[in-house]
Amino acid sequence: MANNRMSRVNSEVQKSLMKIISRFDDEDISSALISIMKVDTFADFSMSKVYVSVLGSAEQKKKVVEKLNLNKKSIRYDLAHSLKLRNVPELMFIIDDVEERAERVLKLFDKIETELKETDNGEDDNI
Repeated sequence: MANNRMSRVNSEVQKSLMKIISRFDDEDISSALISIMKVDTFADFSMSKVYVSVLGSAEQKKKVVEKLNLNKKSIRYDLAHSLKLRNVPELMFIIDDVEERAERVLKLFDKIETELKETDNGEDDNI
């Protein structure tokens, strides 16, 4: 039952944050394509880790997340007005790089597969 409630809270925080960030008055944030991939709220509601994906270069991603963390008090204030929670958690914005890591792993698999094929072809010639 608690997991179900926590899942609902995470979902509501995620939806509300997307609305808040889309209206945010900062050039770096408003011009970037930002997605909130996941929200993990601690069981005591003291903190929510907000995983953010930003379309752009590594420098742009870092800049957007830094700006979000610099403005997290005002974002939390807006969040408190949009959620019906007694305690609104502190926010910590984190770059979500899962897709990039998955892409690197897939490239490594492709490289290994190519090298294995080249090795297999070389052995067949010696037989």
